[in-house]
Parts: sequence; structure tokens; C-alpha cells
Amino acid sequence: MHLELKCHWGSKMVRVISVHHFTRQDVAGLERSGGRGVTRGKGDILLVGGEHTVDIRNLKQGGALQGSFPTVDLVQQLVYCETGNFVVTLETKPARHGGDHKYVRIYLHWDQDNTNQPMRARIAGRVTPSSQSNITNLEMVEIPLRKPAEFVTCCQSTGNVAVACGINVTIFRFCHKTHDISKIKFIDFEEFMELDMSFIVKEVAISEDLIGCVSESEAHIFQITINSSLLKGTSEEKDLKVEEKRSKSRSKSKTRSSSRSPGRSIDSLSSVGGLRNQNLNQQEESCVCIRDADDYVDLSEMTWIPTLSYGRKRHNDDSRFLLFPSLVGAAQCGPVAEPGEIIGPVSSSRWSSVRVKVVGSASTPGKLPAGVFEAVTLIHRRADHNTDPDIPFSNLKLTAVYDTKATKKENCPSTPRRPSHPLVSSSSRGRVGASVFFTTPHVGQLYHITLAHHAYASSVVRGGVFSYTAPVYSVALEPSLLHALTLTGLETYTLRPHPVVVVSHLPEDLNMIVPPHWEETVCLVGLRPFLNVESLTLTDSCLALLAANNEGGDKAHTVYSLHLPSAGSLYKEMVRVGRTHRSASPSTYLHLLLEAHLVLTTALHHNLPTEEDLYSLLQDSSALLGDYYAACETEQEWKQATQYYQVSSLSPDAVVERLDSQCPGLVPVLTSLLLHPTTPPLTPAQANCVLETLEKVAPEKVSTIILKSTCFKEYKKDKVLAIIKQELSKSTEPRPTDVLALALVFLDRGSSEQVSTVVASLRAYQLVVVLLQHSELLLTTQEGATRLSPLAQVLVEHKKEVFTEVFVSLIGEGTLSLNEFVDAFVAVYPIVSCGPECNTHSLWLRDFLEKFFLEYAHNPEITEQRDRYDRAITVLVSLYLASLMGAFGDKSKEDPNWSDQRVALKELYAPRPTFLGLLPPFSQEQLGLQGPCGEDGTADGKTPPEAEEVGRSLSSSLLHLVVLQSLLSSDLPSADDRVNVLKFATSNPTAIGAQSLRVLCLEPSQQLDYVMQEYPHALLQFGKDMYETPLEWEELVAKLISHKSSLPESDPSLQVYTNVLNDVLGELVLTAPLDVFLRVVPSARHEEFRGHIRQCHSAALAAHLQNSFMTYAHNVLAQMSK
Repeated sequence: MHLELKCHWGSKMVRVISVHHFTRQDVAGLERSGGRGVTRGKGDILLVGGEHTVDIRNLKQGGALQGSFPTVDLVQQLVYCETGNFVVTLETKPARHGGDHKYVRIYLHWDQDNTNQPMRARIAGRVTPSSQSNITNLEMVEIPLRKPAEFVTCCQSTGNVAVACGINVTIFRFCHKTHDISKIKFIDFEEFMELDMSFIVKEVAISEDLIGCVSESEAHIFQITINSSLLKGTSEEKDLKVEEKRSKSRSKSKTRSSSRSPGRSIDSLSSVGGLRNQNLNQQEESCVCIRDADDYVDLSEMTWIPTLSYGRKRHNDDSRFLLFPSLVGAAQCGPVAEPGEIIGPVSSSRWSSVRVKVVGSASTPGKLPAGVFEAVTLIHRRADHNTDPDIPFSNLKLTAVYDTKATKKENCPSTPRRPSHPLVSSSSRGRVGASVFFTTPHVGQLYHITLAHHAYASSVVRGGVFSYTAPVYSVALEPSLLHALTLTGLETYTLRPHPVVVVSHLPEDLNMIVPPHWEETVCLVGLRPFLNVESLTLTDSCLALLAANNEGGDKAHTVYSLHLPSAGSLYKEMVRVGRTHRSASPSTYLHLLLEAHLVLTTALHHNLPTEEDLYSLLQDSSALLGDYYAACETEQEWKQATQYYQVSSLSPDAVVERLDSQCPGLVPVLTSLLLHPTTPPLTPAQANCVLETLEKVAPEKVSTIILKSTCFKEYKKDKVLAIIKQELSKSTEPRPTDVLALALVFLDRGSSEQVSTVVASLRAYQLVVVLLQHSELLLTTQEGATRLSPLAQVLVEHKKEVFTEVFVSLIGEGTLSLNEFVDAFVAVYPIVSCGPECNTHSLWLRDFLEKFFLEYAHNPEITEQRDRYDRAITVLVSLYLASLMGAFGDKSKEDPNWSDQRVALKELYAPRPTFLGLLPPFSQEQLGLQGPCGEDGTADGKTPPEAEEVGRSLSSSLLHLVVLQSLLSSDLPSADDRVNVLKFATSNPTAIGAQSLRVLCLEPSQQLDYVMQEYPHALLQFGKDMYETPLEWEELVAKLISHKSSLPESDPSLQVYTNVLNDVLGELVLTAPLDVFLRVVPSARHEEFRGHIRQCHSAALAAHLQNSFMTYAHNVLAQMSK
């Protein structure tokens, strides 16, 4: 029977499902009175306190008594610790004047045969065992206390013991010691730390550095962290004190006060306090502001995109987030607290102060300064006695969560909170968080803490809210179930595991959200009546209930031992019950599937013992969830179906067999599986099965599958051709995807000649768009290298414009580097420097590279990444050099359209220096872009349009020279490229433009010497092009004067250099200030060039007068405008 009940406390719904989750029940009566403290032991051992004794019972044998060990006084509480295999007791002894004395005692070797053996006793941290003691004897270690104890617990990972005394919690460290005389190793407990709370502690729980305390109306879970900056500052301060003390001891004038041991000075206190405040301020910046309980803005009517607590989410570099404290109806947007609740991490000083005091011991000889340890609040909850009668808090549980995958890896670095933290176990590897549970009489609260290296970077999420049918007394937590002992009996609820546990089974590349969310209803899977039950204890495979029986004179007890089912059995039972509700209540069916899925996930994470193959059951569970979501109506649910099918490892054809042809999600789910890159390749039989289904339900998807699927390769090509042709016949305008898929099938069949005909049916822009959408079809990988695919080769030969536009876009977007493209192209179409092939493949590559740089040559994102284009530049330079030697003399194989456009590429890569127009071959043929003598920069006084007309008549070799000059004028060529060009110009002096190429590849100083020796008439323009400021002309003027002076009177070039020198000085007279001009002209030559100096002075004076007149005119106009 399926019911939904609304609880009396809160608004949480509880789904009641009857699941037979216990395999057997044993009943055993206690031979003697007991019930004073019950706990578990190793395996399925149950420890029951009696009259000055503790019984040891084996639940696997029906609760049979296996032995016992004595206690000093009456036991009130029992706690067993796996680390150290000891039992902690809280014992009471009547006081002489009324009341009770309370003691905390630890019993070692309790599971040994202690018949007729004395019990040895000692005090922890103060008395060592006898050197003659037998280690197998029962040993009692009493914990020294200054206050009466109220509650005791221990950490299962470290063996540390925590004792609650009023508002104080004292932690005793578990340690191994060696006897000084006998060298016998023994266990001891040292008082290490005191915690002063702001309330009277009723219960305490400890898991390494995580501490939880509850009172009647307050619960506080916090972490003890090390203030590393303060510890470092204190160490530096201590060193400074030692140095000061030494300097004082060396002083001759000692005083009595200075000879004493110096105490902490006011300055040192202020420095430490400053460090503390600085550290707190840094922490406060990362704190999360918690809302108050008033002034809500109800946003429940708005549409939210939920961010659920469970699931692997995409990585986000920004870890900051904002919480709007007055929003309700948006609980899925983050760790929003309820009224009276604080969800951290925040400093404990802001909400519930915790004073941490380190107590010195033998193992810690140096007393640590105050403030080294601090408490960071993770969860704080306070109930108001007046408005919230659901108190007190009780049943505090704190369980560590470990990443089992990280723990299994060898040499895997551990992830402790603080490697040197004294409360953290050195052997604790892979700890990722903890789960916290506490309850009020009617409502239980579950939280999950995910730890980070820094305390204030940790996170807390709510794991669930449990509303009981009756007031609760005691609870026990399995990894996937919560057992609650209430007034009416035993209730069992499904449990939401830690988020790390939920995603532990997911593939690494799968980002998915795993429902159910904590706000969804939990399942009450069992409700069994029991009377007079006093305690509830969970062992490895049993749940023990200790009930009181008042019949007879003495109060007797009965032990009910409920044997827990395996995870596989519980899963099968939940699925069986869910299937009975599949038609009547689909939501109940889904809920039980999800809960059963979490049961398997949790069991796999915790490596619970079972006979079933849990991983196979998990795959079956994922397949069932995939079936459910595939039958839904929304895209989000279909996406979830796809993800569950991926976890199930079902092949696409197996999914087809599970789903009905009318299933709403069949096509989107099947398409997603086929297009996913991790789907294994399908066999021909599997592919044909999928193809037949698509032909019936979605033939339009076949083209997309052919183009994008990496697993759909072995298929019947004739059948695919028939389906695509049928789709093409349905419309007059063919779909580009159908055309491209048809071309791809023809290529697979080896009919490459038909591909060009097929792609010709699309317009050029359509073909470009569809190829960019399916760019993976254009490239293949062979032996780790990128190569052009057969489809790309067809485009090169028949659709060069489309090929160029597509690959230019891919390289510009960063999908492919220019070097990778050149390597891929040359691997298919080798380029040579001679022969007929030089005019085909080389021309194709040259044109492509020029078109690319026409688009991206001035894009810094491209040109700054030299390692992505340097080989392409080397190839381009070699092609240009080959053209200068006549390699591309035959224009018949050039692209006529691009050949006409290449005339505009004279400054493709960078502006050419103007002086190049004064060098051969332009100075001889008078075809330079700018004339050597024209005032406006044109050749022989030609106007710019006329010069452009002359440029159009450039031969192919001259045009290559101009473009190569532009390339060498840019920063694109490497030093090796320039060396190769220089070698070419030196070894081929008769090549076209060899002189200008040599100038561009020489060092700046060598450039000046070369131009001065060979082409002095270009010196003036060379200086204008190469120098930015007049002062840079100093070297040119000095060398020009020196060279002119070295020429004899009879040398015919003397007049040339004289005219050039006059032109250079005439240019500087007009452009350089007088002081700069005097620095440029050698001081020894000032008298020789007095006329030029006078002209420069006159020009400077004229410029000064002009500026004065302009300033005066501006002032006059300003005065007139007032």
C-alpha cells in the first residue's frame, strides 16, 4: 500500500513504502540485569553494561553471551573505538553525602580471556604500567578530570577521546608510548585541548579536527584549524626575544629586572594581535553572510534553474558567490539557512564563541601561544524555547567521508586538512568531508560537509530533513538508511548520501546531476512496533534493540537482533515494490528507483560486503532510470535518460530494443547516444538495427548521424543512400546536411568522381556553412599527425574557393594552426621548386597563405603566436624566392581571379620602405611605386593614379618581389628565414631584386654601409624611412661626411656624395631643432657647414616667431570672447 503523509512538524512530506528490509530477527533474553550503556564492538559484537560488568554478546549467534569483563563502578555509557580496540565507559559511584561521583575509564584488552586474571589500573598521562605487566591482561586506564563528566565519545580514526563537562569539552590524545625500563610499548591518553562552549554540552561528537556539540536547544558543529600566520609570527617573535636576551646578557650595565627571564612585552603582544587581526580579516572576506529570519521576499512564483546539491558540476574558476538573505522559495540556489540556522564556514566568534586552549603535556614540552588554534563554524542551529517547542536536540552523529578511489591509488598524495594538525590522523588518506546528523523529538537534520585545504573554502549542504511519525528516542545511521527508535517502534528511512559518494560511480567525463534533491520526500520503508525499547545499536550486519521487561521481581532485558539485508537484496526489493506502483503512481515508481540507485551507489563507495555483483546491478538500475526518463516529455528528462544509459553501458541498439517505437524520447536519446564521442563503435549488425529504427521513426536524422557519429561507421551504404535520396526528393531546395552526407557516403563507397557533382548542387555559401559545422570531416589523424581527409582533397581539386574560405576560418578560430595546415597540405600535395608540379600544388598553397594573411596579417592574436605559423612563413618565403628565379613563369595554371587581385597585395604584410623604389629593378625600369625625385613620392612626377596604372603592368616576378619585400618588412619572418634570403641574394646577384632583398636582411648598421656604397642616391629616402627622430641621423651624417672626405677630387662620384650630403643637411635644417642639428653635425665640421647652421638657426627663429604670434593671437581672441 502506498501512502503520502504530511507530518505535523514542518511541511515536509514522507512517502510511506513497505519494504521488507530485514532478513531475520533473533530474540535473546539477558541472563542478568543489564541495559546500563550499550555499544557495538568489533564486527557484530554487542557490549551491554550490567552490575559492575560488561557483557560481550555475538549478534550473529542470536545474542549469545561470549564473555564479559569487570568494571570498577556502575556503567552509564559505553563507547567502543576501532582505533586501539578499547572501550570507554562513563561510570558513576554514589557519593557519601548524596549524589554521584562520575569517572571516565578506558578498558584495554577487554576481548582477551581474563578469567582469574587481575585487572591492572593506572591513570592516563601520569602513571605508567608496571614493567612486569602482561600485555594480555585486562587493563583499566582512568582519565583524570577536574569536573564531573556528562558525556564521552571517541574519534574512530585517531582514537582521541572527548569528554563533556558542563560547558567544557576536553580532548585526550591517543598515543603509543614505550616504557623507560622494560621498553614495553603501551597505550596512553594525554590531555591535549580544552574547548569552552557558550552552552552546557549535552552530547559531543568528534571526527579528527571536526567537533560537534549539542545542548537542549543549540547545536554547533565546527572545525579546529591552525592559524598558520600567527604560528609563524610567534616563531619569529620568539627568535627575536632570544636575540634580545643574548644582547642584554652581553651588556655591562645589567639590572636585576633585566637579568630575569623576560616576559611577553606590550610590543610583542601588539604584533601578535596584529597578525591575528590580519588573519581574521582575510578570513572574514571569504565568509558567507547569513540571513536573518525576517523580511522575506517570496519568489516561489518565479522560474528558477535549480543547482542541485548532488552531481558533478562543471568547473567554475570563480569560487565567489552571493546569497540574497531575504529570498524564500529559492532553496535550490545555495546553502540558504532557515531561521535560527547558520550554514558556514564563518568565524565562530560571530555566532557561538568557542575558546580553544591547548594544555601542555609530556609530548608537547613547549606551550603553544594563545590563538594558534581557532574554531570555524560550519553548522550552528538554535531553537527558541518560546516559539519552537520541538526540543531538545539529541542523537548527534558525526561520520567522516573518504574518497575510496584516492585511497586505493598507490603513492597518491593524501588530502588532510592540515598535514601537521595534531588532531588529524597521519594515516587518514583521502578524507573529503563528513556527514552530520542530529535530531529533535520530531524532526531530524542531515548535513554534508565537503572539506577544502583552507577552512573557509569548505562547503556545507543540507542532506535531508526527516519527520518522524512519533517522538524519537534514539537513531542509528547506515550508509544508505536511517533507523529511528520512536515512541511507537522502529522507523526506517532512506538516506541521502554525501555528494562525493553520489558521483563516485560516474565516469570521469560525465557531468550530470543525480536526483533526488534533499528537499524531495524521503521514503519511510519500514515501520515495526516495539515496546519498552531503551537503546538502538548498529553493528556490521545487525541492528540491536535492547528492550526492558518489567515482569518478575528484577527488571529484565531482551535483545532483538535484526539482521540487515545486503545492498543488492535491498535494491531488488525496492525495485520490486516500485514496479507494483508503476502504472498507478509513476512518481512513486521513480522515487523508489532513485532511492534504490543511491543504495547501490553508496554500497559501492563504502565497499560493503555482499555476494551480489553490485556494479552489474548499478548498470541495471541506470537502465531502468533511463527507460523512465526516455518516456517523459521534456528535453531535460531526455538528457537525463541519455546520461543514465551511458552509466548503464548499454549500446544504442540495446536501448532501441528496450524502448517502444512510440516512446517520446526514443529519437533524441538515440541520437545523443550515437553522437556521444565515448560510445563504442557499433558492429554492422548493431548499426543496421539502429538504421532500421531511424528509417521508421526519424529518417531526417540519418544524415546527421552519418556526418557526426564516431561509432556509426560500419553500415549498409546502399540503404543509407536510399534514405538520404528519399529525403532529398521531398523538397526542391536540398538540405546541406543531406547533400554533405550523400557526398560522404559516395566517398566511403570509393566513388570520388560523384562527390564533386553532389557538392555542386549547393551554393558556395551553403557549402561553407555546412562544412564549418562539420569541420571534423575535413581532417584525419595518421600516426599522430594531422592530414587532409579525402573530402578535403576533393574540395582542393574542385572547390578551391570553398576550401580556402573554410580553412582560413578554421585557422582564424584556433581550431587548426597554420603550421598544422601546411604540414597536412604538403603531406598530400608535395611542393617542389621546379617541374610542372611547381605551378600547381605550390600555386595552391601560395594563394591560400596569401589569402589567410590578407585576413589575419594584422591580427595580434595570430601574429604573436610564432610557433603556430613559423613553418608556413618559411614555405612562403621559399615560394617567393622560387618565383624570382622564374618558377611560376607559366600563368596558365594560376587562378585568374586571384591573379588579378594579387596586384593589391604590394603591402600585404607590412608597408614597404619607400627607398626600395630607388633600387633595382625599379630604378632601372622606372616602375617604382614612388619615384626617386618626385616631390609627392611618385615616379618621375607621375600622379598616384598613374603610378597605380604602372603597378598594374608589373610582371609576375616583380609582383612576387614586391610582396616578398613587404613580408621582409614585417616581423613575421624568423631570423633563420632572413639568413636564407640573404644567402639567396648573395649567391644569386643577378636575380631580380637581389640587392633590395640583401638590404632588408642585413643588420641596421650594415644596411647603411651597403646603401652608401652601392646606392648613395637613395640615402636621403633611406634616412626618412628608417629614422624616426632627427638625432638618429647622426650616424648617417658622420659616415657620409667621412666617406666624402676620403674621395679624391678626381673621383666622379664625389659630386654625387656632395649633392647627397647637401640634400641630407637641407632636410635636417627644416626638421631638426638647432641643438640637435649641432649634435648631428660633427663639432670639427661646424665651420665647414656654417651656412647650414645659419639656415637652421633662421628656421628655428622663424618657427619661434610663428609660435609667439599664434599664442598672442589665441590670447587676444580669448580676451575678446569674454
